[in-house]
Amino acid sequence: MPFKIRNFFSIKKFKESTKNIKSCTNAEVWVIKGENYANRNNLKEAIKCFDIAFTLDNKNDFALGDKALMLDKLKKYDEALNTFSQALEINPNNPITWHNKGLTLARLNKLEDSIYCFNKALDLKQDYAKAWYNKGRCLEKLGELENSQNCLTMAKKIDPFLFTKIKR
Repeated sequence: MPFKIRNFFSIKKFKESTKNIKSCTNAEVWVIKGENYANRNNLKEAIKCFDIAFTLDNKNDFALGDKALMLDKLKKYDEALNTFSQALEINPNNPITWHNKGLTLARLNKLEDSIYCFNKALDLKQDYAKAWYNKGRCLEKLGELENSQNCLTMAKKIDPFLFTKIKR
């Protein structure tokens, strides 16, 4: 796409709005800033950014989903689950949020509830390798070995390198 003058002004406006991030009123910028903090493992600052993003845009399910992930990492599981549920009220069609809620439930050993979430993610995105993998792991813990193996095989079929990427 050729460079257009209006693009220049959009870029300039974006740069100006991010210079003093404290005064930025763009929720997406706050989500990006929060993700940057999260990538540096500064979870509390990340949560602050996601809260600001959600204050600016109370329909931003990504801000809530990202906040819930940070709460999970801080082992605030009940708060994380409530935040995932709030994000899913806004957008029940986000397979990532369903998957991540399932992971939190699995950490709490609520395996049936976790599998329900993985199934919701898979209903929305059938080629979601991580959801197949994590569903398989939960089924394995429940002793459903044949079903577990089918899920793990599906995960590997979708993403042959998934098993080397997964952190245990």
